[in-house]
Amino acid sequence: MLTVADIMTRRPVLIGADRPVGAAVEAMGERGISSVLVSPPAGSIAYGILTMRDIIAKIVTHGLDPDAVKVGEATSWRLITASPGWSVAEAALHMAQAHIRRLPVVEAGTLRGLISDTDVFTALVPRQEWEHARAVRKGRALRRAAQTGPARTVRDLMSSPVLTISPGATAHDAVEKMVNAGVASLLVPDDGEPAAGIVTKRDVVTKVVARGLDPHEVTVGEIVTGPVTVIDPDATVEECSARMAGEGVRRLPVIEGGTVVGIVSDSDILAALEGHRWWGQHGRRWPNSHIVADIMQPVPDGAALDEADALVPESSVWEAAARLAHRTNRLLPVVQEGRTIGVVSDADILRALEERGGAD
Repeated sequence: MLTVADIMTRRPVLIGADRPVGAAVEAMGERGISSVLVSPPAGSIAYGILTMRDIIAKIVTHGLDPDAVKVGEATSWRLITASPGWSVAEAALHMAQAHIRRLPVVEAGTLRGLISDTDVFTALVPRQEWEHARAVRKGRALRRAAQTGPARTVRDLMSSPVLTISPGATAHDAVEKMVNAGVASLLVPDDGEPAAGIVTKRDVVTKVVARGLDPHEVTVGEIVTGPVTVIDPDATVEECSARMAGEGVRRLPVIEGGTVVGIVSDSDILAALEGHRWWGQHGRRWPNSHIVADIMQPVPDGAALDEADALVPESSVWEAAARLAHRTNRLLPVVQEGRTIGVVSDADILRALEERGGAD
């Protein structure tokens, strides 16, 4: 029986919370991945994760500049972890129950790797078949990266044609078709409706593997997701991102004149960011992002403070975390116009992280 240790990624990409989101987008694009782990901030041993979904929902939807937002501000921190000895089905079950797509793998407090629903999905097919799928997907990514011109609407991003499968086909048939085509979903037409449902890689993981079922004996009709949310090709990238975030989906069939003309995914949007085909308003960030002024406390009586470690009120919480990580003093002064007006501690930072925390 396969275990988490057999299929996990042993060296997941790590990035600091104080780095710009744009750097994370670049790392994801270069490696063809959909998430990066975020190093624990000062005073914490907990890793965070920044996913493609976080970027779509928190950056693109609001037209923010990915270079003006810190990784830590968009990160999810309260993570469920896996053990290397878990079975693959056990990991899939935890993903299904928590509605997440990946689990950091931790043993004796040490990060050992990362397991994703893609790892679980690919365990269902021979390695050579998945290597073929990776080559197909890489070629598609390279063609996407070579595209030029601004991406402002869904029409600028969508892929076409869209592959389909019959509801009477088996889940194994769906896996084979997705792997051979290098895609992560198939539309399921029914009763003359071209987009009656959709079956995705995640459907296979959470509805077949997590339940210990045989994919040869489960039909697509038993695991299909429907009804399907669709979108117009002239919808803006921001509108598309908001729809994905609101519906909790990663891809939308594109309908024009009652006909399916394409499909757009979060991967398409991320590629547009990475290729600078889409950009938010330069310098625009959340107006309510945590800064030191939001979390600082009054100066304690008798506190020994080092002015060399001073922060200014508009410093981000991630700058404060980075400063604390390299100091033995766990209390930093906040100085404005030459006067100490408060202090910030690692406890203040951790409290701010909890407020920012969220699900994958």
